[in-house]
Amino acid sequence: MNLGRLNDVLKRRTGEFAPNRVLLESVDSTNNLALRLVRSFLDRESLPPRILVVALQQSSGRGRQGRRWVSPGGQGVYLSLVVASRGPDDLASLPLLVGVGLGQTISEICSCSCQLKWPNDLLVDGRKVGGILIDCISRGVVGTAAVIGIGVNYRQSHRVAEAGGVAMDEIALELPSFPAVLSELVVGVEQQMTHLGDMGYASRRFREMSLHRPGDTVQYRTDEGLQRARFSGLDERGFLVLQNDQGMIRLGAGEAIEEWREDDHES
Repeated sequence: MNLGRLNDVLKRRTGEFAPNRVLLESVDSTNNLALRLVRSFLDRESLPPRILVVALQQSSGRGRQGRRWVSPGGQGVYLSLVVASRGPDDLASLPLLVGVGLGQTISEICSCSCQLKWPNDLLVDGRKVGGILIDCISRGVVGTAAVIGIGVNYRQSHRVAEAGGVAMDEIALELPSFPAVLSELVVGVEQQMTHLGDMGYASRRFREMSLHRPGDTVQYRTDEGLQRARFSGLDERGFLVLQNDQGMIRLGAGEAIEEWREDDHES
């Protein structure tokens, strides 16, 4: 992949959304680099502008809870987007809107149904095609900035297959070029972020694309271990709502759920 060509396509398609771009052949993690850039602005007591960081390969890509994100060279979209936050409502709606923007764009490109699995997985036919990792940094009165890490499998590789994932080239009948796909994903996210702070909109759109439906049995982790509950949906503040015999449970975007499997809980 030629970085000059990639930059030309990004400039033409995403210029208004991502005027500040960092494009690299390889990096440890786009989120790590973006976080370093954010800290440099906050240290000077200013919020960072919108910054897009893209790498063709990551040596230490990160997923949730310290998991490694498989990032083979030229096989996936690996990017981070820096967004300055205006307040807690922005941060609450951000994960939902990013998921909606990516899921909608993948669905349109691949003519498929991309579903959202709480809190940050993108699935097609039950297999993971992408994921989201959001890091936030606050600095007193200066404010808060979020780094949105995005990984999407563009071409299938044995490493993605071994992880049980799926790539866009397996789904789409006619897959656009890598620069075009990357640009469309950025635009899809940015278009949804025009609704930052609108929790009603963000929750409604996430519910429409959610893998889980009201009544589904799921499991979530507590200090006492895995617990069973029924999926109820999202509330007006963007929390995931579960129901069990003890009552209602609300989970934030940093807390994951899984399908309940009886064989995991046999005595």
